[in-house]
Amino acid sequence: MEEIRHLILEGGLSPGDRLLSERELSAQLKVSRTVIREALKALEMLGIVEVRAGGTYIKEPELKGVYHTLSYTMALDSVTISDLLEVRKIIEIQAIKLAATRRTSMDLAVLSEILVEMKQAMLEKDFERSVITDHEFHSYLVKCSQNKVLSIMMDATSDLFRESLAITREKLGQYNGMDNAIYTQHHVIFKAIKEQNLDLAEKIMMEHLNSLESELKMITQGKDPELPIIDHSDIDEL
Repeated sequence: MEEIRHLILEGGLSPGDRLLSERELSAQLKVSRTVIREALKALEMLGIVEVRAGGTYIKEPELKGVYHTLSYTMALDSVTISDLLEVRKIIEIQAIKLAATRRTSMDLAVLSEILVEMKQAMLEKDFERSVITDHEFHSYLVKCSQNKVLSIMMDATSDLFRESLAITREKLGQYNGMDNAIYTQHHVIFKAIKEQNLDLAEKIMMEHLNSLESELKMITQGKDPELPIIDHSDIDEL
């Protein structure tokens, strides 16, 4: 099975591509067709290939089940919000630097639309929609990096990220002006990406995640969190 898997990886095959026939694989790997047949069955069970009329084909990866299992494992292992924030810094700060140079006009349109919905949710005090749009913004931001590994890493923590985000926003939302400050941070992040300002994009994302971490620590200590210091002059320029 490992030999066939290496052939798939080294051969640069993509989902939908057809593998060599059992006879051809048998000859190339110097094993019996029975061994090849059993290996292909095992790969099919793992979701790597699918057998259909005309041969065996590379299957489109189905990662949702893997993501849910990973999130469940992390939850059982008592992963904290602080742990997730540290991971977000690793993923998102690198992602935003790439996004600032690689984003497309379509990416900007999608992020702008998410921000419009985020602002509407804030004005209507729609907590659930605020959490959804916050999550959508950060997830799509990583996709804008056009780095598949970063996107997979982000998706892998998506369930826990969304749950921790809901807890975080609920806590911070109790303090006057905090929701508006968080929205403004997202807007400034968008502006930095739009202007392809790498240094500003990195700086603002770091400040955004650091302020979340700091605010949560103050709440845990029984103190009122301080509002992030942000330039509000551009908040309506979308």
